[in-house]
Amino acid sequence: MAILGLDHVNVVVSDMERSLAFYRDLLGLVVAMDRRLDGPWYERLTGTVGVRARCVILDRRDGGCRIELLAFEDDEGRPLPLNSRHTTPGLRHLALRVDTIDDLAARLGVQVVEVPHDIVRGGKRMCYAQDPDGAVIELCQYGSERPEFC
Repeated sequence: MAILGLDHVNVVVSDMERSLAFYRDLLGLVVAMDRRLDGPWYERLTGTVGVRARCVILDRRDGGCRIELLAFEDDEGRPLPLNSRHTTPGLRHLALRVDTIDDLAARLGVQVVEVPHDIVRGGKRMCYAQDPDGAVIELCQYGSERPEFC
């Protein structure tokens, strides 16, 4: 297993439009993906039944600076209370791209989850782990060299 590099930084936000005004409009990043995340795969990944989030991935026009914004919502699209390990506002996790994920996930005692292909064309497998101080680390492996977001 080798770490290939930093994949993205995740920020949980309380107001997506306000955050887009900052990251997109003020900082000049462009939207690479904007969609809802929900369903059994997302519940397994977060360990939260009924979890749903709006996910916006921003990047530079030439790539290399991915920031993932997540706004957790209820079924009506209203913000959820922000108080759990995954939903507290601010920097929530650091994502590292790896070449092979299964052995490392087994050593860490975490479950690998397959992201649906209608979210990441070419496939993505991922898991969450914690470092010794509780910081959340995402490990991800893509099915292609340059992932395409749907």
